[in-house]
Amino acid sequence: MTNVAKNGFDWLAGLEFFGVKLGLHQTRMLFDELGAPDLKLRFIHLAGSNGKGSTGAMIDAALRGVGYTTGFYSSPHLVTVNERFRLNGEVPEDSVVLAALDKVRAAAARMLEKGYRITYFEAATATAAVIYAEAGVDFVIWETGMGGRLDSTNIVIPLASIITSISLEHKEYLGDTLAAIAREKAGIIKPTVPVFVGCTVPEEAMTVIRARAERCESPLVQAVMPDDVKIEFEDDLPFQTFCGGRISLTLPGRFQRANAALALLVLENLAGRFHFDLDRAVRALKDARWPARFQVFPHENLLFDGAHNPECAEGLADALREVYPGEKFDFIYGSFVDKDTELFLRQLTPLAASFRFVKIESNRKNREPEELCAMLRKIAPEIPASATTLAEALKQTMPHRQVLCGSLHLCGEALALRERKEYRSTRY
Repeated sequence: MTNVAKNGFDWLAGLEFFGVKLGLHQTRMLFDELGAPDLKLRFIHLAGSNGKGSTGAMIDAALRGVGYTTGFYSSPHLVTVNERFRLNGEVPEDSVVLAALDKVRAAAARMLEKGYRITYFEAATATAAVIYAEAGVDFVIWETGMGGRLDSTNIVIPLASIITSISLEHKEYLGDTLAAIAREKAGIIKPTVPVFVGCTVPEEAMTVIRARAERCESPLVQAVMPDDVKIEFEDDLPFQTFCGGRISLTLPGRFQRANAALALLVLENLAGRFHFDLDRAVRALKDARWPARFQVFPHENLLFDGAHNPECAEGLADALREVYPGEKFDFIYGSFVDKDTELFLRQLTPLAASFRFVKIESNRKNREPEELCAMLRKIAPEIPASATTLAEALKQTMPHRQVLCGSLHLCGEALALRERKEYRSTRY
């Protein structure tokens, strides 16, 4: 990478992740400094505790399947920051991201002269908007970061607002009840813009979301869980077919059927407004891919899943039972301290042959492997557990299918190790 490239990416990485902000005024200022790129784009805005990335990937694949160009802004990234700025289904080259970053950095410098210091997420969000405006994409799938109401992405007026799921997460920022968290997520609902809600959202949260939609006079539809499914394998990769064979996904699990049902509602609405072939769009859902979400490596004893909270753990456990009935698994697990680790482990212990606990390489505080071993001994003392490193865990040959989970950050580390070939693949 050139010095210019290094400096551009280092500038972004050096920004604060969380700044003290009251409202979205600073984000709006930054976008205006850049010529308001958001006003040149059509957005599909997603919020939710889990499922945003997968649902967005499905909508993105479907729209590309009928010939549209797309941008897909998501977070976090797994290996490189460029992943946040997908363009027509691909991770853009450094040159594309750096050209946009140069403009954002110049705008940030002008704002700093006025006393405004932008955060990492504000800069990344603006960078995405610049990339997509300059590319002239037809649609932007626009994923919130943590919340919704005060999230930097929330300055746009979208074509549709989507709330995928609500669970107790990021309680120190969003509130400690489902209703409080739903209030933050529902902040993306805009006057008269249609709202689409995932089928697993609990009633306590739905009450808040409905009230916000009614105040905004926004039509609201909640998805219904598909009740039919057929699991098949093609060259060791699982895929599922449901809705009477109408939808086929390479993303396994009940939670992905829920995401697909939600994506279908959005696509039905967009097809009515933009007059594209809905059946063709639905067929393209089979092309949706989303790394580290039940990511199976064909003919290997290995699966990566970014499940990081109890709701995700339940979804992972359900998918493992459905795709690999009767199997036990050798889990590789690491966790940040702000996660409900004990409840997460309780979801997985019925499926576990063993656990290997690892530390996550991050500035965020995470649980020590020895602490996790002690926690598991209290929950399920009969299950073998050991403390090790991620690289060593991935090098080991195990008798059962290995499942890496606990953090998207951890999955990103593993994917980077895999790209550098720092552990050997194990034939299954």
